[in-house]
Amino acid sequence: MSIRSKLIIFMLVLLTAVSAVMALLFQQNELSSISANSQRKNLQILLAMSEVCKEMSATPDKSYAYRYFKTFLKTPEIIQVSCSGPKGRVFLVDRYYSPQPAPFAYHFKTFPPSRTGIWETRSDNGVEILKASLNSLNAKKQSITASVDFSTQLIYQEMDSSLRRSSASFFIILSISFALGCAGALIITRVIFAPIESMAEGARIIGSGRLDHKIPVTSKDEMGRLASELNSMADKLKEVSDMKRDFVSSITHDLRSPVTGIELCSDIIRRLAETREYGKIPEQLVSINEHSQRLNSYIDSLLELSKIESGKMTLDIKAVNLEDLADRAVRAFKAYAAQKGLKLEFIVNQDIPDTRGDPDRLYQVLSNIVGNAVKFTNSGSVSVFIEAEPGWQKVRVCDTGIGIPEGEAGNIFGKFYRINHGKREYPAARQGTGLGLFIAKFIIEQHSGRIEVESAPGKGSVFTVFLPA
Repeated sequence: MSIRSKLIIFMLVLLTAVSAVMALLFQQNELSSISANSQRKNLQILLAMSEVCKEMSATPDKSYAYRYFKTFLKTPEIIQVSCSGPKGRVFLVDRYYSPQPAPFAYHFKTFPPSRTGIWETRSDNGVEILKASLNSLNAKKQSITASVDFSTQLIYQEMDSSLRRSSASFFIILSISFALGCAGALIITRVIFAPIESMAEGARIIGSGRLDHKIPVTSKDEMGRLASELNSMADKLKEVSDMKRDFVSSITHDLRSPVTGIELCSDIIRRLAETREYGKIPEQLVSINEHSQRLNSYIDSLLELSKIESGKMTLDIKAVNLEDLADRAVRAFKAYAAQKGLKLEFIVNQDIPDTRGDPDRLYQVLSNIVGNAVKFTNSGSVSVFIEAEPGWQKVRVCDTGIGIPEGEAGNIFGKFYRINHGKREYPAARQGTGLGLFIAKFIIEQHSGRIEVESAPGKGSVFTVFLPA
């Protein structure tokens, strides 16, 4: 079952539960209200009859009040009225009709008595009668008792009729509200799940390999932001996919070159051995060694990446002197710099105390940065500075090379990234895996340090390695 179906069912169940609770509360409140109204009406009739009795006891010949009572206050529920004076002498009795047994049952089975007067329920030939009486004093200070007999059958019938009328209106309104609630639930779920379904379809298309697919962003709410994030994720995946494709294409060529070189050199050695020209063999052995080192460099980079991604790269932390490591990295590239006619210098302005770290990994970082500086500098110089400041030791590598293109400084530490995307001025970037700076950044961050870069096209670059002192 889909989430949309579950949400619809949940909202329908919730609407049903709310409607049931509202109906129950309405029934209870309406029963109480109708009972209270009936009680007040019966009490008003009893009070009015008491006034009639007091007037007739004082002036028996005048019955204006009783005629008013019969004309305007008499209701179908009244069976009989009577007035009695002192010593129980009855001076007025009027019976309107004889009650009959109820043909069916009603919702109301009890009648709450009023606190004014005496209210008693009696049975008269199988018919339930509510007898109400009230004592009062007339103008002559004589005790007068007014009595009214009510038919509980008709009282209940009237109350039941009122309840049915009000319930019918209530349930019509409740049914309309429930229908509108159901329609609203369907609309809400459609509004919510339409963009979700669109995003799910878009994610399926992106997952199938069409990374250039864009999910429509139709709003600025949470759904719109989620669609934007999915599009951004697809763009990054496409970028990584393009980088991997370029990497696979270039690394295939780069790996084939040393392998082909080794094959050619070995073939030449074989022919030299056949012609007994042994003096030329060492030259080919040197070429084989160079090709092998280049091939091992590529393989080592890939192995380092595998260790990083699997979390298996470990550090051998010990006391280390950063000055010695930087000097070693500079000396390793002296010959390469001299071959290109560059000035490569190492400058130390103060004593650098020992710190703690993995010497092999830190040397790997420094040699990579110094090697890149020499590789991307065609004229001028490469200067390596080392200095200490409170809490940190810094190694700055400054070159006068071609610099980094605008907008790409934040990408050079990414996996497989090489500055060779259609830029002829960066031919040296084609020789490499694009993993050196990524690995260097990871190693420095494992030492709780960081690498910063400042560069401008045509003006050189400055790479600064920060390590905790």
